Amino acid sequence: MTGMEEALGTLLVLAAIALYWASAVNARDRARFHAREFCRRQNWQLLDQTVTLASIWPVRSDRGLLQWQRRYRFDFSPDGGQRRAGELVLQGNRLASIWGEREDGGRLIE
Repeated sequence: MTGMEEALGTLLVLAAIALYWASAVNARDRARFHAREFCRRQNWQLLDQTVTLASIWPVRSDRGLLQWQRRYRFDFSPDGGQRRAGELVLQGNRLASIWGEREDGGRLIE
């Protein structure tokens, strides 16, 4: 392998890492937005710093393309005192599901 081929290979790896990082940042911002809007519709307070990535895996879209499916967890407070859990799933850039824990232990699903 020549020096030019090694340099090109290194650049491709760095480009792939940069694209993954940009995708991850965009997905985290999108997850925060969806969690915030879900909580706003329920008159709950989202605890912003709690939106965290729980898992990520590749899945096929309806069109058969590979994309990332990311599951995020978040916490919210319905009354300013209690703390409850919620979760959302992004498939690619699309919100696939979102739910929040109800007082009775069930889930409010949208």
